[in-house]
Formats: sequence, structure tokens, C-alpha cells
Amino acid sequence: MPVTPVISPVDRNFEDHFPDVPGVARLFPKPGHHPDWLPRQATKTQLVGFVDWLSIYQRHGSGLPVLSDGAFVRFDADGQQLDTKLCRYPVRGSYETAIFLRCDGETVWFDGNVSKFSRPDNVFGFTFREALIKVNRILLENHLPPFSEGQRFITNLRGNPRSEWTGAVITRVDITQNFSAGSKEDASYFMAWLQGQQASRLKTGTYADGETVDFGRGSQRVYSKAYLKASEIRKRSGGDPYLERLADWCDSVGLIRFETTYKSNQLRYLGCRFLGGFDMKQLEIDFEERKEVLSRGSVELEDFSQLPKHILGTYRMWLAGDDLSTALKRTQFYVHRKALLPYGVDIAVKSNVKQFPQKTRVIKLGPVSPPDFYELPKLEGLKNGTYC
Repeated sequence: MPVTPVISPVDRNFEDHFPDVPGVARLFPKPGHHPDWLPRQATKTQLVGFVDWLSIYQRHGSGLPVLSDGAFVRFDADGQQLDTKLCRYPVRGSYETAIFLRCDGETVWFDGNVSKFSRPDNVFGFTFREALIKVNRILLENHLPPFSEGQRFITNLRGNPRSEWTGAVITRVDITQNFSAGSKEDASYFMAWLQGQQASRLKTGTYADGETVDFGRGSQRVYSKAYLKASEIRKRSGGDPYLERLADWCDSVGLIRFETTYKSNQLRYLGCRFLGGFDMKQLEIDFEERKEVLSRGSVELEDFSQLPKHILGTYRMWLAGDDLSTALKRTQFYVHRKALLPYGVDIAVKSNVKQFPQKTRVIKLGPVSPPDFYELPKLEGLKNGTYC
């Protein structure tokens, strides 16, 4: 009975079946020579920015202490109790900070700004791994079990296999990165320019006197914002010498913070819902795409003179505040918008840009490192498969 041979590039047995095919070995390089041919493993190592807020929960089973700050009980029209929802219990830290815990005896929930908790500021914070270490130490201090990855298992979704894990589930992650505009003045100019930009199809909004520009407020999936960090620090400094000095430093480098909130739906879409299967690389790729809106500002003013006259005319109308959606035909509008986007101009968003002096002025955002006086505690430790 004839049998179809089974070949494998891992077992290196294909050469026995195809001795007369020259160069067959090059079609199947040895593992390690070209690692891209194998699926890349998920990683929790964060290389871009740091984590601010983290929301995560895990079901452990019965026998845990109940922890809450009261409860909401819902009844039907006949007075029958339908369900009970525990209120989050605030855990107070130093510097008037707090995170929130909740436990119903089986499931533990955590919500809070990990980088800010018990610290005077969060200008620079912790990576995802470090944030988990800090979260689990808070749980242990409150007599609750730490979050863990659990075991992987396969389920069936509409006929397709899907990986799930028995451990912790992540429902929100905020990734943040700092940039330097070079000076307080240039940072203000940049934020005014940013008000006229659009990120993907998300709605652009402005508040706090133009010091914050956001994209996608109210979205159920993802929300981004950029803001001046110095102003935020001064509002809550209370005259503290360290915070005042830090705010002055933020002004001196023109520090702009870009932050993206990944909610449950987006984490599920990116395959990052379970702690066990969480892949920081997927979030970093998405984060890099979203912060692209910041790089459109690296355009010299004199470059606009290179535009065709009809496109240049549209740019000047936009700059004057004209409503181009009514001034141009629909097809013309999108052709002109596409031509102007590489110059950092989105005519789909009304212009709200400060006028630069009539000379070449370029504002390029760059990386920024903590000053010498900055205080950032170190978190270390990963034991027995748990972050603690």
C-alpha cells in the first residue's frame, strides 16, 4: 500500500526524499538561521514608554476575604433581588494617591494608576512587568493572592480554535511616552498645531485652554491624548519644592506627554486580553502607529511653496478658517486632503493653529531622559511564575 511520506524542516528529513532536487535545503533553513520563519513568541518586555493605568482581574475560587467599599443591590419590580455589585475599595497611598481593589470571595479586581501610586509624580514610570510586580505586592499587603498567568487551553469560536488562559484577564492598559519640543514656547506652538490634526478616524478634541489635545474621546476601544506635563504638575504641586523644580524642568525641555488607553475591546482584538497570552509587542506596534500624528509637525514652512497652486490655495483657505467641506466638491476635498496630509495639514479638521513668524521654523519632537534629581524607585523580582 503506497504511503505519502511526511517531511519536516525541523527533523531535516526532506533531503532523503528529494535527493535529486538541487538546493532543496535552502528552501528549509535550519531553525535559528532564519528565526522569522517560526512564529514569534509573545513578550511582556516593554521597550516603548511605560505603563500608567492598569485594570486586571482574576478568579481564584472560594475562600478569599471579601473586600469592598459597600455594594449596590438591584431589585426587580416585585422586590426580588436580582444581583449585587461590590463597590471598589480605595487603598490610600502617600502623596494623596489611591488605587482600587475589590474581592467578592472568589475574584480579585485591581484598578489604578500604578506608576503614580505612593509617588509624588509619574513623569517617568514603570514598564508592564514592573507594574505587575507593584500590583502584586499591593495585593499581598491586603491579604489577597497575586495575579498569575495560569494555564493555556484551546476553545472553539465559530468553528475556529482560540487560545484562552485560566489566569488573570486585563481590561485596560495605558501606555505613555514623553517627548521634548525643546522649550516651553515650542511646546505651546506644537500643541496649538496639534489641535488641527486628526488621528485615524478618531474625533479630535481640545480642553484645558489648549494644553491637552485628545483623539477618540468616548471610544469603546482606544483613546489617545497629548498634553503639557508641566501644567498638570503645577496644578497639584501645593508649593512642594521638588514638584516645582520638576515642573520647571518640564518647561525647560518642552515636555509633551502622549498617552494611549487600550480598553477591553481593543485588547481582545490585539490578542492581549489574557495575562498569559499578553504580547506587549502588539501594543507597541499599535502605539507607534497612533503617535505618528506627532511626527507630522516636522515640516518647514517654506516647503508649502512647492505645492501646486490649487493645493496651496486650499491650504490658505484652511489656514484662514474656511469650511472646506462646503467650499470644495467631495472628490476635490479628498484629493486635496491627501496631498496636504504629508505636510502635517488635515483639512478635515478645522484650523486652530497659531501663526508662526514669516520664516522657517521647525519643531521636531525628540526623546527625553529623566533629570539627575528625579526619583524613580526600582522594582525587581519575578518568582515562581508570578510577578511579585
